[in-house]
Amino acid sequence: MSKHQKNRDERLAPIRNLVNGFLIGVANIIPGMSGGTLALVLGIYERLIAALQNIRLTTVKKVLRVLSFKKSACADALAELRRADVGFLAFLGVGAVAAVLLTSKLIVYLLNVHHDATYGFFSGLILISIAIPARMLKGFGGKELVVLLMAVVLIVGISLGTGGETAATESVVIDNVDDGLRREVSLHQQPLSNALRTTKMFGCGALAISAMILPGISGSFLMLAFGVYFPLLTAINGVMTGASEILATRQMPNSAMWEDLLTLAAFALGCLFGLVAFTRLLNYLLHRYRNLTVAFLIGLMVGSLYGLWPFREFVMVDGERVDTAHILPQLDANLFITLMLFLGGCGVILCFSYVERRSAKSSSTKT
Repeated sequence: MSKHQKNRDERLAPIRNLVNGFLIGVANIIPGMSGGTLALVLGIYERLIAALQNIRLTTVKKVLRVLSFKKSACADALAELRRADVGFLAFLGVGAVAAVLLTSKLIVYLLNVHHDATYGFFSGLILISIAIPARMLKGFGGKELVVLLMAVVLIVGISLGTGGETAATESVVIDNVDDGLRREVSLHQQPLSNALRTTKMFGCGALAISAMILPGISGSFLMLAFGVYFPLLTAINGVMTGASEILATRQMPNSAMWEDLLTLAAFALGCLFGLVAFTRLLNYLLHRYRNLTVAFLIGLMVGSLYGLWPFREFVMVDGERVDTAHILPQLDANLFITLMLFLGGCGVILCFSYVERRSAKSSSTKT
């Protein structure tokens, strides 16, 4: 490689990392798509894992010593940041955050206006994604089956027991204008306490970010399974809307925006904890108990399909959709569209898997 080409690559590296981060962010926000898999496709997975592993407590200490305003402290901090490849991680992170901010409103819109088709697409993504970690298994026996079934039961139980942040106490009368039916649906509007919601967000952040860096494992599907995916997107949209209102009116944030900020802060801290600590645990488990760990992760993915069943009975409460029960689909245009989107989701993952295999084959050929 010539010196001119090397200098050009160094200048373009930040832009390339921003674009890669944006693509990984888009992959992570869509249930069933794995940011780790996309990092493999982009050829940066090993560098990403190495950089995350390089961040230690000493890294934080050396960076904090900059506050002493000593020249030696600044030099040590810069050297430590270069050693840990923090610049690479920073550009990836900025790109990923930008992807989340730019696509969250679109996903919320699709879920509200095109619920069944969107869930069908997500179901297709997850169903085919199961094959990716399945290829990581080295044999499948009784122990793996038991662990897989335990994970399925866990996720289905969570889906049945925590359908969002509500549980039923009050009776709401619903009028169906189309067919004249009048029926009563039991609902519950008892929000989780702030402390419990914050703790849940922290824990899910740690789990999700750990899953996001594993090829074939979708962190957003874990958030879906634990019932925090849609509340998190709503919080992001709430903060963005609140920020624009503050700029326009010059008023202080309202209580709803403070709650959204608390939700995002708890999730972000959980992600930070997961990156520093939990990823090391997962790596340990994958090295020491690889088959059982992968089988458990596959079980989580299989179980999440129950929570993604597209066809639901629902009622509208305060302008928000509340799903009440799974139902069988009717033979109509909605079923056809949902099936088409389901197949489209399957096709997306198959394409990514094909590109990943081609990339891996090309890399092995070069070496």
